[in-house]
Amino acid sequence: MKTLKVTAHYDLGGKGGGPAGLGLDAKNHILFVMCHEPQTCVILNAEDGKMLGTLPIGRGTDNGGFNPATMEAFSSQGDGTLTIIKEKSPNSFEVEQTVQTKSRAKTCTLDTRNNQIILITTEPAPAGTAATAPEGGDQAGGGKKGGRGGPGLLDILVVGR
Repeated sequence: MKTLKVTAHYDLGGKGGGPAGLGLDAKNHILFVMCHEPQTCVILNAEDGKMLGTLPIGRGTDNGGFNPATMEAFSSQGDGTLTIIKEKSPNSFEVEQTVQTKSRAKTCTLDTRNNQIILITTEPAPAGTAATAPEGGDQAGGGKKGGRGGPGLLDILVVGR
């Protein structure tokens, strides 16, 4: 890491493309690669790149991670789903659950203290609310004036047991 140079390239073997999220089980040296096309999680040995398996995920992945406390990888998708993958052993994986979240809630992070996944999305502001931009300024709750999505509300979703 001190030299900041690439030390390896791992081929997904045509099993996944457009990787958008990555989870690492550092203890067992396993990478969970969340891919757009096909909509899959490619599971690799982090030391040699050997493919350990693939599992389906939802459409429009943008992020992912791994929770060492629960031995679960996760992928958040724009189709309003959160895929939870259980690492049963270093060679055995299964989709444990697909949680319904909210459309476009595809950016997430892990709260390790509480074992919760936090997702974020926006929605249009209800008609007649004060979620409008000051003249020439930022839009309240979402972007620049004339930007993508217009005025809106920020939704933060917390997923836990």
